[in-house]
Amino acid sequence: MRHRERMLAALDHKETDRVPVDLGSTIVTTATRTAYQGLLGYLGLPADDRPAISHRQMDTVYPREDLLERYDIDCRAVSLKGPWEFQTKELPGNRFTDEYGLLWEKASFYYDVVGRPFAGMEEPSDLDRAQWPDPYDPGRVAGIREEARRLYEETDYLVVADIMCLGPFEGACFLRGYEDFCTDLYWNPKLAHAIMDKVTETDVALWDLFIDHVGPYVQVVAQGDDLGTQRGPWTAPDMYRKMVKPYHQRLYDFIHSKTSAKVFMHSCGSVFDIIPDLIEVGVDILNPIQRSAAKMDIATMKQQFGTELCFWGGGIDVQQVLPHATHDEIEREVAYSIETLGRDGGYVFCAAHNIQPDVSPDRIDVMYRAALEHRMSARVP
Repeated sequence: MRHRERMLAALDHKETDRVPVDLGSTIVTTATRTAYQGLLGYLGLPADDRPAISHRQMDTVYPREDLLERYDIDCRAVSLKGPWEFQTKELPGNRFTDEYGLLWEKASFYYDVVGRPFAGMEEPSDLDRAQWPDPYDPGRVAGIREEARRLYEETDYLVVADIMCLGPFEGACFLRGYEDFCTDLYWNPKLAHAIMDKVTETDVALWDLFIDHVGPYVQVVAQGDDLGTQRGPWTAPDMYRKMVKPYHQRLYDFIHSKTSAKVFMHSCGSVFDIIPDLIEVGVDILNPIQRSAAKMDIATMKQQFGTELCFWGGGIDVQQVLPHATHDEIEREVAYSIETLGRDGGYVFCAAHNIQPDVSPDRIDVMYRAALEHRMSARVP
């Protein structure tokens, strides 16, 4: 099979010649700059001192083509020039504000939110003085139609429209503060609805612009919204269904109305209790399965949801396994993940999240070489 053919078959839950593999097709399935540059040096590839940064706050990269070819990666990204690249204001002390008015500060390798524009708000009318992006800024789409067309017509890779906007829940938590917004869900639902409504309205407009320019050429569109902690969803499932789910329904209904591409949703943490809801609102692909979180056992996930949902990433934990395991342990984890999740299609191999700076390059190389070796094992005899 060719790359795109293999990916499409896997995403349709069909048997493929081997399990497809990703590195860098989204801002949550890639490597941080430090890990990426270390890997290039380890492999003896030319240095990349000015890599293409895919997400400033996480310091992640779009890997160079020679590295992607080395690991036979099946997919490529096309990206909208997103909220973190427009109307930013650089400030002293490694700080900047983005176009939502969020204040970011570089703590170590990454930027954290240290200023939230909706802190202290009490009424929905307070949103009238808030700062919001201009979704239809033409600079966002400069050159992306041509890039998407080139990838579609001149390569055989599956093309992914990468994550480029805040999710309704996570965006509201960023803007308001997690504690305040989760309290709002119970005690100030009018304000909670007003914030999620405006975030979703902005998301819909951004996807409207993005899909208008790349729609004929992409086969997957990726959206993020972190809904889980290590122990379970951020909110009780009933609260998710009452307050948050309608905004996911609105967003994914709109995307499905604009394109036949599969909808990929990223959420960290334990989301097992609301997976049926995610399927119901139109999620085709879940990223990742965070095995270190409660209830996210990959065999259970495959058994219960594997006919309705595809799994993109997961299996290889980036919190404990990838930074600390031996080479043999990593190889066994890769083989188990592929054999468990890849059988009968519905799986794209990559780590459970971005490869962090504490992962040595030899471990990254072992993981991807093991994937190349073992990905035939998921074929049905």
